[in-house]
Amino acid sequence: MENDIIHTDIGMNLNLRQLRAFAAGARAGSFSEAARTINLTQPGYSLIIRQLEEEIGMKLFDRTTRRLALTPAGREFALRVDKILADLDNACRDLEDLRLRRRGKVTIAVLPSTASTFVPKVVQMLARDHPGLSVSILERLAAPLIESVSTGEADFGFGISLGADEELRFTPMIQDRLVGLFPAGDELAEGAAALGWQQLITRPYVCFVDNTSLHHHVDRAARESGLALNVVSEVTYMTTAVSLVQAGIGFTILPELALGSLNLDGVIIRPVIDPPAVRSIGTITRAGRVKSPATLAALDALDRICRDRSSRLILAGHS
Repeated sequence: MENDIIHTDIGMNLNLRQLRAFAAGARAGSFSEAARTINLTQPGYSLIIRQLEEEIGMKLFDRTTRRLALTPAGREFALRVDKILADLDNACRDLEDLRLRRRGKVTIAVLPSTASTFVPKVVQMLARDHPGLSVSILERLAAPLIESVSTGEADFGFGISLGADEELRFTPMIQDRLVGLFPAGDELAEGAAALGWQQLITRPYVCFVDNTSLHHHVDRAARESGLALNVVSEVTYMTTAVSLVQAGIGFTILPELALGSLNLDGVIIRPVIDPPAVRSIGTITRAGRVKSPATLAALDALDRICRDRSSRLILAGHS
């Protein structure tokens, strides 16, 4: 890097070694002292300064006095060189901070159902391990989440795959079971440990709009069973769906991960089987893009949290 040529707009070809040598001479009282501060012999140092002056076309040092002194041109040049070298050193320190994850920013797009479960743990882990990192969270439904990653609004997403996309890479990390929520007093739900899709087709169903992950997975599971659910209302948010269930409008299906953040008073929860409804949640990144150190730190934290959750579920006897 020291010998890399800096091409100027007026045709001068300078390098960092020359600039650092000049700055050392401007601070020192002699060529020998300047050479010593940058680990050069005096003849080698003199050669670098002579080449610099030849390139610039002006004398920078007055060698006629007992002590080394800057010429008027040298004093003018020194003001600029000191700033250039200081800015370069600061830029290198900033890059080193980014590389070592001492500073930086990462933006993560997440499903609402994971915003209150995994996200706080990720932010907490990053604050502990990399306190200089800034984390922004974008809560998005499934389709807008993928769009935010595609456009670069988010560095990566934590959601579901809606299909093949050569520009995106989906890495599954956890399995999230979908469960049915029924109004209190529902005889069918109260009398069964789990319910099959066939038992649900005649019951009023509160579904989710089609750009949500829940619509995608419930619709697919129903189609695999050759069934169509009896939709009586369509909503966007899980809190709305739960409120309608509590009001006795119908049943809904939610991800198990989201239940801890909802008010489930007056609600019966049962697994849905035959086939079981499960969605795969993972990271969504842009294929072939270089990830920033802050992004890599967040991905690593999320991976550790998901692995820890999976290990605890296995030990508890859940799949």
